Amino acid sequence: MSNVTRYLCAAAYLDGGFRDRTLGELLFDPFRAVPPSYGGFDLMPVIHHCRRSRTMLVVRDCLITAFFVIGLLIAPLSTVTWLFALVPFALLTVDGVRRGPLFLRVLIWLWAAYALFALLFLVILTEVVTVVSGLFSERSPYEDFYGLDAPSTAGGGSLAQALLVPVVTLGIAVVYRIAIYLTLAGTLRPGTPEPISRVTNPKTGRRLDYIRRAQWGNVTMYANEDAFMGAGSIERSWSIAVELDRVRDGQTSRRQDDPIDIDPVELHAFVRARLVDMRDRVLRPNEGIQRLDIGDHVVTRGIFTVTDWHRDRAPVAHPFIDKDGLPRFQATPEEIAAIARHPQGGVRYYQRVTINNAGQEIRDLHGNLVAPAEDQEALTSAFIYLAVEGRMLYTQFVVTVLPPAFGPYRVVDRLPTMTGGRIAWEAVKVLRLRLLRDVLAAPVRVVRTAVQAIRQNVTAPDPRKHIVYPYGSRFSVRELGASEDLQTHIQVLDVAKYVRMIEQRLTEAVLDFLEERRVETGAYRLQAASVTMNTVSVGAGGTVSGPIAFGQHASATVNNPKPA
Repeated sequence: MSNVTRYLCAAAYLDGGFRDRTLGELLFDPFRAVPPSYGGFDLMPVIHHCRRSRTMLVVRDCLITAFFVIGLLIAPLSTVTWLFALVPFALLTVDGVRRGPLFLRVLIWLWAAYALFALLFLVILTEVVTVVSGLFSERSPYEDFYGLDAPSTAGGGSLAQALLVPVVTLGIAVVYRIAIYLTLAGTLRPGTPEPISRVTNPKTGRRLDYIRRAQWGNVTMYANEDAFMGAGSIERSWSIAVELDRVRDGQTSRRQDDPIDIDPVELHAFVRARLVDMRDRVLRPNEGIQRLDIGDHVVTRGIFTVTDWHRDRAPVAHPFIDKDGLPRFQATPEEIAAIARHPQGGVRYYQRVTINNAGQEIRDLHGNLVAPAEDQEALTSAFIYLAVEGRMLYTQFVVTVLPPAFGPYRVVDRLPTMTGGRIAWEAVKVLRLRLLRDVLAAPVRVVRTAVQAIRQNVTAPDPRKHIVYPYGSRFSVRELGASEDLQTHIQVLDVAKYVRMIEQRLTEAVLDFLEERRVETGAYRLQAASVTMNTVSVGAGGTVSGPIAFGQHASATVNNPKPA
């Protein structure tokens, strides 16, 4: 497994919200589309560990709930007191309380101290009452004969009953956390192979098989406005439009009645060949961009009318829904060509260029290793849109950046070097008060899990019962587990480097293609210089009024003073 895949597998155990959202998005609705996976990320191991983590969690919560029930039967007073003692500690883990006023936290800590004191007092009182009652009870002749100490025996039993539920429930929570960290240190260590998933439920097996194939498709169906789902957030975008009815004759340009015929499919192929040269046609192997991947990116909003097409007078599903009623994830070359030639259609085609900053190893002239390959984990993607429309050629360039995985998930790289005792300490140290919250919330989670299971079995999604059905993906699992931003300045510089290289290659390729067909490219060159060099051209006699800003994340404001 790649590093980012391992890190998001760890998120399945370390982040309950990540696990629940992943399973809810990918497994609950068998008709929901799957966003693409880029840069070596694989969804299948993440789903495997999310399902395994959920199973371990359900077992833990059921055991804790069972001991609560036993405690209410044999020692109800101490069990209720233990639950009462857990409430303030659970409140102290709530973000609103932790970030709230100090006075509120002090009150809750006083409540927690009082609850612990009440629990301790109850245990001592139970022990004292049992011993005293044993002293004044009538001793049996059998006890005298066998030398039994009735007060001490009864007192030990009552103490064990009083402490049974607190000790066992808290112990189950601690053992669960240690088991989680041992799993992270064992099955998710660097170099771990992909796990083998064994599925007994045929419905789940069919869904997993669909996800396995769909994540490598070229069709993205989105439920929101993110047409580049799975590639990160948009970092840069620009567009250029040039007339196709202006040609160059020698040193002069003129307009003609009929525009020059430009096929966007041929232009895409021309640009693709120029981009592939950056990887394959270099003087030396170390000069090629080894992790450059070029593919097709077909996007459509995944909300379709279930029976809005007719074939032989019979209503049928949308063409992007296959015969099994599932969203299609692979468009054919013929379909891609048709989409590229119809810019006003509901489906759009982009040529995707992805660079995985995995790096390459460094060797000297003698072949000796100087430095191994280092995975920067950041992913840079460029999406190129070319459209011929209204006697114009429109070029759109969109850059997205996907940061590395969230920092705490990287604990799987440190745990394998630790001893078993150190791993256990790390497991308990990270949670602290949340261990007590997990004990208190166990019965609630058991009930919630049972209700969700019943609801999923009773209310299974069925597009045939709807006129309009939302097939589109709501979010990307890879993006869900990503950091908020790039983590090193080298990653920032690498993104800027690859963006500049790709957009320069794209611009020169389009210019060469247009000049071969005698299209006047002066306007294109002027616009390209403006967008690539972050400049603005002002014509003769033109003026700029008001604030103006250039560059990435630039902003400009104006402060109008109030009249005196």
